[in-house]
Amino acid sequence: MIQRVVYAFKRTRLFKPLLFLISVFITGNVLPVTAQIPGYSNRLLPVGDTVVKRILPKPMTECMYVATDYTEIHFELDKAKLDISYMDNGLSFLHLDHVIDSIGAENITAIELISQSSPEGTLKHNEWLTEHRSQVMMKYLKRVFPELVDKITVNKISESWENLSQYVAQDPNMTQDSKQRVLDVIESDELSVVKKKQLLKSTLGNDPNVGDIYDYLFKYYYPVIRNSGIYILHMVEPGTPVEEIEPQTQPQTHDTITALTDTIPYQPEGQATTLLRKRPIIAVKTNLAYDAFFTKELGWAPIYNIEAELYPTENGHWSWLLEYEFPWHSIDSKHQYLQILNLQLESRRYFKYASHHSGHYISAYAGINLYDICFDRVAGHGYQGEGLGGGLGYGYVLPLGKKPDTPWKLELFIKGGYYATFYDPYDAGSPYAGKYYYEWYDNPKLFIRRNMLFQWFGPTGAGITISYDLFKKTIKSEK
Repeated sequence: MIQRVVYAFKRTRLFKPLLFLISVFITGNVLPVTAQIPGYSNRLLPVGDTVVKRILPKPMTECMYVATDYTEIHFELDKAKLDISYMDNGLSFLHLDHVIDSIGAENITAIELISQSSPEGTLKHNEWLTEHRSQVMMKYLKRVFPELVDKITVNKISESWENLSQYVAQDPNMTQDSKQRVLDVIESDELSVVKKKQLLKSTLGNDPNVGDIYDYLFKYYYPVIRNSGIYILHMVEPGTPVEEIEPQTQPQTHDTITALTDTIPYQPEGQATTLLRKRPIIAVKTNLAYDAFFTKELGWAPIYNIEAELYPTENGHWSWLLEYEFPWHSIDSKHQYLQILNLQLESRRYFKYASHHSGHYISAYAGINLYDICFDRVAGHGYQGEGLGGGLGYGYVLPLGKKPDTPWKLELFIKGGYYATFYDPYDAGSPYAGKYYYEWYDNPKLFIRRNMLFQWFGPTGAGITISYDLFKKTIKSEK
């Protein structure tokens, strides 16, 4: 429900002026929001110990007064599944969302989706891969930006020989002779596709700087050309200089750049590229299953609970969680008491790297509690005591938003382990002993408090939790 409200607000007329005011407050200038992101498409591509300029495919649409912005999503070898943790996909999705929001859907002329595959394997299989990569990207765009569906066109390049040729031509590591041998094979009009692949694997030989040439291409350039590129074309004011209309493939300089989202500002060649991104520090959450607790006599009696999950690492693998439960319900006339104080500490290990703390996880926990529980309306027979326990858990965290860094998440979990409690039974309905007192007929000096022990080994908890990430921290690193 909250996600829908936020999504609806983003589409109102108030959202973009508010975002503009925030950008002015943060940056101290009145540049448009789009100007806060420096040439995302101009990022350098790491190749071995050096870098090359990223090469953009040419958009098919030609229209006067149209500016372009390019975003590239990469795919793993022989896969057509979107993975935000692969290469720089997480940053690319954030950039795409930021650009569309800042331009405005009504100002976008067209969106071009260009999917391609690297030239290994059979042509038929690569055509299948390209088709499915286009489909999965279209599914994503339709889900996140439904208002732009009619403006999307799809182009498919089954095997990106041209893109590979361009990267080889600008490679800074291979000798000129080695590059020419590769280009002679790639650009030949007389060789079939099958023959080109055979010659690339068998006849290129070694380069004195990079070793086996085919292995070098396969390692550094093939992963880059397995992608779906997204061109955003939008109208600009007449009179805009031509160099501002064309897709920028050369670096631009900016005096002061402070992005509202994750960015990679361009640095002059030979210097490190500074990566600025934001990650949450902590999440607050509540167990909806406990919040919905109900009994016949008490009615709705929520087991009030709050949890805080601390994210100590950047890779999304580990987290620490503190859980506190504090229901305190009572109806003396009906001998109904649900009073619990429970404190639990948990450590989690998420399976997937750079997962934004989502997906499958396992956990280990330990906790202590005290309680007073009675649901016996007639005799008022209840229990009061303290306990402790520990064990293991398994859960799955599902992001509720359409973006990889959405703060809202839904979690399903189960726990099992050992629990032991020392307790006293009591009879709250006794007119003689009174509430919380025993009918003790022996010598009072012989009375031992919490003289009974209960032990349990098995399921110890389950729930459906909703959480929200707080306090994002800006992380700086160099590539």
